[in-house]
Amino acid sequence: QSPSQPPTKIPTADPTKLPTKVPSDSPSKGPTKSPTSSPTKSPTKSPTKEPSESPSKPPTKKPTESPTKTPTKSPSEPPSQPPTKTPTDSPTKSPTESPSHDPSESPSEPPSKSLTPTPFLCEALATKNYAEYEEKVKEIYRIVSGQDAFDGTDPDRMDALNFILDEGLCVDPPRMIQRYISALFYYSTEGETWEESEDWVTPKHECDWNGISCNDDLIVTGIDRDDNTLKGTLAFEICDLPLLNRLDLDSNQIGGTIPDDIGRCQNLVSFDVDSNNLTGSIPESMFDVQNLRSIDLDTNQLTGTLSRKFGNLVELRVLQLFKNQLQGTIPPGMSLLKNLGKCTALVLYLRFFESFLASFFLFF
Repeated sequence: QSPSQPPTKIPTADPTKLPTKVPSDSPSKGPTKSPTSSPTKSPTKSPTKEPSESPSKPPTKKPTESPTKTPTKSPSEPPSQPPTKTPTDSPTKSPTESPSHDPSESPSEPPSKSLTPTPFLCEALATKNYAEYEEKVKEIYRIVSGQDAFDGTDPDRMDALNFILDEGLCVDPPRMIQRYISALFYYSTEGETWEESEDWVTPKHECDWNGISCNDDLIVTGIDRDDNTLKGTLAFEICDLPLLNRLDLDSNQIGGTIPDDIGRCQNLVSFDVDSNNLTGSIPESMFDVQNLRSIDLDTNQLTGTLSRKFGNLVELRVLQLFKNQLQGTIPPGMSLLKNLGKCTALVLYLRFFESFLASFFLFF
């Protein structure tokens, strides 16, 4: 059949009841009630009821001013925004491809602090946490080394203290002191440079450190480190080893002076420190150690005069003072030392005030 009317060039107000064989030249004023079988030449004025199966446009390489209503199938190549130098109030919805160049100016939240001390029960020292333990240990060692010993200016005593704290030693105070002084002897004589330092400042009991002697009760009685490249100085705390009776440190490079309070070593029998670099005078307190049987101080750099208190050393059998810079005369009290008759010889090299050198070989 042929159309009832030829197509009009201008659309009519109402659609015809039957379709024409040939489409009109221009679109109708309003959309059709049902979708057409093929797309129209120009888009409709209103959106379709359902989204299309494929995206309308491929993803852009640069971000658009506003996001699309529906996501694209693949992300854009660069991040949507450059990283900020300061933290934002809330995180971005999607991570950037690379981290920001500069760190944030301050952390988002301060680190948490524990208000509870670290538990560390030490019944021997009556402490319940590590803070109490550390303070108790320092309190014990300040009695021995002085109130300023751990103010950070004395590395040897700080090293000895930290050695004890690091291993968490928990024993009675006398044993705490013994181990501290043993470690201090190592650090004050530069133990890291000793020729042989086997077992020193290790978890082993200090009585098992090579060169330390102890009695059956594991109390230190002697230190023998002769000819072992010891340097540094002798710690004055050495006499806080109450049963120390022998100190054999000859043929080393120990400097400094003989501790002034060496007289506190009341059980000392042998003091052998010849062939070192000791300076200063012989402390007066040494002549209060009445158990001394052997004093070997030769080949050092000792100065001063011989004390009149030499006569107090009634047990003295060996005395060697040669190759020093001692001055003056032989004290009269030395004639009272009858046990020197058991020596082969007593050799004294003294530089007299009259500037001449004399050698005395005294035989009894």
